[in-house]
Order: sequence, then structure tokens, then C-alpha cells
Amino acid sequence: MILKLKNLPIRLLLPKNKAAIFDDKKQLPPFSDEIITVLSQLGLFLMKEGRSEPSIVAAGYWLRKKLLLTMKSQYGEQYLSAKGAAFHIAPGNVDTLFFYSMIISVLCGNQTILRISNKLSEETQFFIHLLNTFFAKHPEFSAVQSLMNIVQYDHACLAGNEITQQLSLFADVRVIWGGDNTVKEISKIPLKSTACNITFPDRYSVAVIQLESEQQVEQAVNNLLTDIKPFYQQACSSPKAIYWLKTAQKLQEKFWLLLADKLAQQVSLSSTDLISRLVYLQRLPLLFVDGQQNHLSVSRYEMLQQVGVKYLPLEVIKAHCGLWILLSLQIQCLTDIQLFEHCQTVTVSGIDKIVIQHWQQSVKLARSQTVKRIVPAGQALTFSHIWDGVDLINKLTS
Repeated sequence: MILKLKNLPIRLLLPKNKAAIFDDKKQLPPFSDEIITVLSQLGLFLMKEGRSEPSIVAAGYWLRKKLLLTMKSQYGEQYLSAKGAAFHIAPGNVDTLFFYSMIISVLCGNQTILRISNKLSEETQFFIHLLNTFFAKHPEFSAVQSLMNIVQYDHACLAGNEITQQLSLFADVRVIWGGDNTVKEISKIPLKSTACNITFPDRYSVAVIQLESEQQVEQAVNNLLTDIKPFYQQACSSPKAIYWLKTAQKLQEKFWLLLADKLAQQVSLSSTDLISRLVYLQRLPLLFVDGQQNHLSVSRYEMLQQVGVKYLPLEVIKAHCGLWILLSLQIQCLTDIQLFEHCQTVTVSGIDKIVIQHWQQSVKLARSQTVKRIVPAGQALTFSHIWDGVDLINKLTS
């Protein structure tokens, strides 16, 4: 099937300046030598040419050939074929997530069409520029490049809704990244009878830290910075709360001061962001069941807002706006952590591995669908083909 969207307000960003014509017959075998060769070369190019942007370098590093072959080996005993046409709707708050979603789909050999937000950051624009530059330099990679299509259109207008409808009916699989409302609204748009949805709705994440000496403080701060600094702490896997496990107050104070100092040197917020942060902090007392202010103790730094709370209602975490606000709770054991259905990632720092393993096993037994990932601090944003408990390779192949 060939889909032509010539007379609708849609822009093709990759490949640049081409007509929006898509052919679901353009497929390759999943993990073919050709795909792995091209993507590993793309990774080297991104690490070199995108070195001014750490997240682009990280994306390039993720495409190293060894990792791609390891991923392939995990499915080596299975007979895989491409699903066909894959329509991806990327979130607007995480600049590089569009790339990982698209690449996983291309690894599976699918004709991939990815809708990206109309409001692109400078980093995302630069990223797409690098992708176009790479394929312009390598016309011999056209077969793999033809699987990658990044489009842009206003989904809120009538014509935009028509584009989403046509792309949805064209697709054999639709991948929706976004909040609960986005997933709900787009899921209402019909797919063809043989197609399926893969959805990633609202999620939140937390950190667990145990400090026993001053020597551990700086490493713990650096790890947390790695997890919360990118994307204004708005990625679903960036911790919004810290659970302190049997950690002395003086060590916590050193941690907060150092974190606040490093954030102030490395980040800034717009006036709009500052207002959003203020609104959330003013709403906080109302989000507790009893609405009492005495559950909160707010410490304000230049860029960091640290809020001590006695317990963590779901509404408090769901309303969290990122922007370097960290909720802080004290616990005596890991079982004191409040885990809700929407919990995606728990990062751990300074805790004995055996203790973590026992807790992880108890979580699996008691709440098999509650926590999707438990990872070392500093690795919250590391993408995996298994995300939110969903094996994307299995879902994007037949």
C-alpha cells in the first residue's frame, strides 16, 4: 500500500524536502547485516559531529555495533519478520526519545513514520540536521534511510487530525508516547483490524539513597544530576522524589548543598518555568488528603527546590512538573517505599546489592506490575529495547 499526503499540511523533516509518500512494502529483515552496518556507522558519526550535545553523543554510543549484535543475539533463535508500517507519536518533553523509538522500529525492519512536536528545541533541530547530513553523505545507505521518516504537523487542527487518521489506518503498529490524555485521545482513532497499539502513558520515578560517609556524597550528587539534569527533570524516568535510607541529617544537608551548587552552575529556567514551579509548590498542601501545611518543609535554593514530606500521595507525584523540585522522605527499610501503579524506575545509590536483590524479588512477588525498572543511580535515562516492561522488539515484529 502506498500512502500519499501531498495536499495536507505535513512537513517531512527526514528525509528533508521530499514529498510525504510512504510505501509499506519498503521493509528489511529485522537485524539484517545492512541495518546493523548503517546504524553503527550512524552512531560513530553522531558521537563525532554531535559532541557538543551530550545526549546526542549518548544516542550515538547506544548504536555501537557490539550492543546491536548483543540485542540481535537475544532474539537469534526466533524467526522474526518486520511488522510492516510503524507510526510513532513522540513526546514533546524529552528531546531525544524520538530517535530511540524510531531506531528500535528500524532495527526491526519496519517502514517507520515518526511524528514529532511542532515546537522543536535547538538540540532536536541539530539532531535532525545531523541525520540528514549523514544520509546525504552516504547515498549507498538509501535502503535503510528509506525506513526513516520524521514528519511534523499540527495534530490539533482539523487537517492534522485527518493526517493522524490516515497514518493510523496505514500503520500495522502505532506507538504512542505521551501523557494519559494523549494516549486516550489518539487511541480513539481507528487502526486497521490487523494493527495494534503500543502505548506509554504517564509514569513517574524515584531515587533511593543511603549515605554512610562524606566520601559518598559527591558521587551520589553526580549520579542524581545525570538522572535529573536533562529534559528539565521531566522525563518519566527522572526521579521526582528521594527516599533516604537510614542516612544522617548532616550527610543529607551536605548532599543538598552540593547538588544545589552544581545545578546553579549548570542550568537555568525561563520565567514561565519559574511560574510553573511556584504554582506546583503553592498547590502542594492541597494535594494532601488533610490539606495540612505541616506535612511540608521547603528549602529553596537558586535552582533546586527541596521539599521534605512525611508521606507521598499519588496526586503529589502525578502533579509534579519537574523543573528540579525534589521531594524528600525518610525511611528505615526499603519496604517503606510507597510504590504506585504508575511507578516506572527506581534508582538506587549506596545500598548493598544483596539488599536490593531481596527487595527487588519481594517487589516482583507482591506487585508484579508496579515497578518497571530498578537501576543504579546515574542510569535512569539509559534507553533499553525493553521499556516500561514492554519488549519493543517482540511488539514491532511478527
